[in-house]
Amino acid sequence: MQSTLRELQGLSRDARFWTVLVVIALIVGLVGPFGTYQVLAVAPRLAYWGVVVLGTALTGTLVVGFVERLLRPRLNKYLAALLAGALPGPLLAAMVALINIAVFGPGVTSFDLLTLGVYCTLISAAVTLVSAVLERPAQPDPAHVPPALLGRLPRPQRGLIRRISVADHYVEVTTEKGSSLVLMRLSDAIKETAPVAGLQVHRSHWVALDAVKRGTRQKGRPALELDDGSIVPVSRTYIAAVRAAGFPV
Repeated sequence: MQSTLRELQGLSRDARFWTVLVVIALIVGLVGPFGTYQVLAVAPRLAYWGVVVLGTALTGTLVVGFVERLLRPRLNKYLAALLAGALPGPLLAAMVALINIAVFGPGVTSFDLLTLGVYCTLISAAVTLVSAVLERPAQPDPAHVPPALLGRLPRPQRGLIRRISVADHYVEVTTEKGSSLVLMRLSDAIKETAPVAGLQVHRSHWVALDAVKRGTRQKGRPALELDDGSIVPVSRTYIAAVRAAGFPV
């Protein structure tokens, strides 16, 4: 659970994640499904759907990420995604029901809750399943096997691996799609980057070779500048290996 919470924190810093939520909230807020177009003015309707979309997205992502992490090693990834997506349905329905009571007042019947639960379960399961179907391996080798490390990341962060850094007892894995924390040692994480060509440049840092833009200096000390603008220090122990890889520092 702690690892899942940290991954959710990383996802919350992803601008694309928030952009998608805002776009969805605007669309449903303007369309006004489930009778909200008739009973709410534009501003309250946008606010209502903004709260619903944000609350259900964050809660659903947390629960799905945790459950899917437990199920994937044991089940087919599509079945794991389907079950993990369906599980938070009742919880999401309860959340929406509470929001409805706060906005529209009491009057929710057992039938309303049952219907809402079915809708939320089906929608959540469908979204998670579609995400699993559309998931494509990044950085495949000739046999189309992605780095094992990507399987430890949330789907929104799975992409070309750029660098790995130590963060307390975790490693921060940075891909082209964002960063995520994984509870493991750097040495074990490096083993799971194959077939990506990379190099450990510091006791706390590993970089993918194709992510390196050039060798540089930071406060007089050797470092590497990556294509995303980040600077990774190079320790004395690894200077020879970095130079041998073609990066003067």
